[in-house]
Amino acid sequence: MKKAILSLIALLFIGTVTNVATAQVKFGLVGGWNVSKLSFDKSIYDSSNRSGWYVGPKIWFNVPIVGLGVNAAVEYSQRRLNGKIKDKGDAVSTSEYYKSIEIPVNVRYSLGLGSIASVYGETGPQFGFTVGDKTPGDLVKFNSSNVTWNVGLGVRLANHLEIGADYNIALSNFGKINVAGITVPKSDYKANSWQVQAAYLF
Repeated sequence: MKKAILSLIALLFIGTVTNVATAQVKFGLVGGWNVSKLSFDKSIYDSSNRSGWYVGPKIWFNVPIVGLGVNAAVEYSQRRLNGKIKDKGDAVSTSEYYKSIEIPVNVRYSLGLGSIASVYGETGPQFGFTVGDKTPGDLVKFNSSNVTWNVGLGVRLANHLEIGADYNIALSNFGKINVAGITVPKSDYKANSWQVQAAYLF
């Protein structure tokens, strides 16, 4: 997984260097708000939506095809995940913070009026790496890494300000239910998220 991430970042860097003469390259900052929903075996666990936030640097560059570009970022993300373990009619609640470094890499297609305004659609993988405590409480255990997939729409104004919304689909597990240090069998869970974000490109 880590080798694949490093290779992807290297390809992005090489692509930026080799296309700099013909491509428009912009760096900036992105930040946003997300709402996450856990997905797992509902016979033993239940979940409600919880919000979080993320922020980090980003890079965007177009390729020698009209309207097509690549959008990537390195973000610090913090989500609050909430759920209840069901046990003979009773329920034990838990609410933990999931902290991670997220690396989304999206292919983007834009349509618009030059530098005045444009609309875009984008899609691509996102690679997450857990930071901090992987067992922050008595009920969950986070994996070291996970992979999700982004699908999003947005607008760019004056060639600098971007406002968009994404749906982040989990492709791998985020972790397992872990009660008092014992991992519960077949308790893997995923987390899908809605994201609303704003970015400024210099």
